[in-house]
Amino acid sequence: MTDNTRKKVWTTIPGLPCASIEETLSFWEMLGFEITYKQTRPYQYGVVERGGSAIHFGGFKGMGTAQYHGCLVAVPDAAEVYREFTERMKAKLGRVPHTGQPRISRMKPGTTRFTLTDVSGNGIIFIGLGDKDQETWEEADNEHQSPLRKAITQATRFRDYKEDEKAAVKILDVALKKAAHEDKVTMAEALIIRMDLASVMGDHDYAAECNLQLNKLDLPEGDMKRLKEQHGTSM
Repeated sequence: MTDNTRKKVWTTIPGLPCASIEETLSFWEMLGFEITYKQTRPYQYGVVERGGSAIHFGGFKGMGTAQYHGCLVAVPDAAEVYREFTERMKAKLGRVPHTGQPRISRMKPGTTRFTLTDVSGNGIIFIGLGDKDQETWEEADNEHQSPLRKAITQATRFRDYKEDEKAAVKILDVALKKAAHEDKVTMAEALIIRMDLASVMGDHDYAAECNLQLNKLDLPEGDMKRLKEQHGTSM
């Protein structure tokens, strides 16, 4: 674990590229950051600040938005920051974009991070302070769990930490085919996650099939409600 009690002597300031300094700074200003420096000639450069931290951006001639750059931002409460950002996006953009550029990843209840991709393609990962983020990551490496439970933690890692929904789907599909002897609660949780992934990816027929299999488990209503709330789905 990282020792957060050490006295900070050095300060690291991320410097990220951008295709247009005007568009990039305006995007971050929309999210509540303050533009503290802007230069357009002889080259593009700008700085946004919030919460005592700064992000620097520099424009490079001929740079498109295909390249990927990013940094981590540690915040006291990632869920609260996520709520604010999505509210601001909905107010200014009319929607909360989860695909394309800019976009923000889906943050499930109880999770500790989300990724914000700006108009220049920079991926900024906002992580809640404390040990929970690392502990959740390490759950997927725990060998003392059933095959399906391990698949759930691995799928969660790919979904929430890597934004790789296809990999999460593949892991769950393989595990569910071999899950005949798993307990009902674990089966239900895997199906709820898989159903949600299918819905997000536009595969509504498969989402309906997962829901059908879920209902066949005949899980108590209280357990079903708890699992759906835990994974942020009302399906």
